[in-house]
Amino acid sequence: MRCMMCGKLIGSDSIYDALWSDDMLCSSCRRQWEKKDISFRLDGVRLRSSYVYNKSFSSCLIQYKECGDEALKDVFLYQVLRQFKIRYRGRILLMMPSSDDKIRQRGFSHLGRMFECTGMEIMEPFAKTQSSPQKGRNRAGRLSMAHHIVLKEPMKPGMKLLLCDDTVTTGATLKGALNCLKDLSADIEIYTVSANHRWIV
Repeated sequence: MRCMMCGKLIGSDSIYDALWSDDMLCSSCRRQWEKKDISFRLDGVRLRSSYVYNKSFSSCLIQYKECGDEALKDVFLYQVLRQFKIRYRGRILLMMPSSDDKIRQRGFSHLGRMFECTGMEIMEPFAKTQSSPQKGRNRAGRLSMAHHIVLKEPMKPGMKLLLCDDTVTTGATLKGALNCLKDLSADIEIYTVSANHRWIV
């Protein structure tokens, strides 16, 4: 098998590759991901991430999301899957929304596919009422996106929920989702695969 990012034959020159032979990234590419246990509070809700959002992680995410390389769906949680399933056992995973245009362009729900490897219940209850992309917006523009997240249908109270996203930059989308759930009596936590440097102390 060849690395999904660099094309190198996996297992050719690394003990890591031999031990983690089903990883779709070779050891060289995987080492460029900055793995780190990140934890902080966003609007009072515990948020955890597993990686620092760096150039290498970004390149892989872009290839997956923007280039439609669906085969990469399992690389993001590969190293942390066991810990994730233990930590969030019993929670329902709520995916952050993409615009309808983006979903049509990709042909799949990128977060739904990314998290399906957990085997946990997944819901996509939110929608974006404004479809303009966050990329290229300044901080104020990104933060304004919090006001464009809505619930597509009511949710039952008393559930254990985990809001999920690929990365947290300004936190606007997550804040919008939290605002939608503010009157719901629920146990809520947040998980993003990566976090922007601004959130790391």
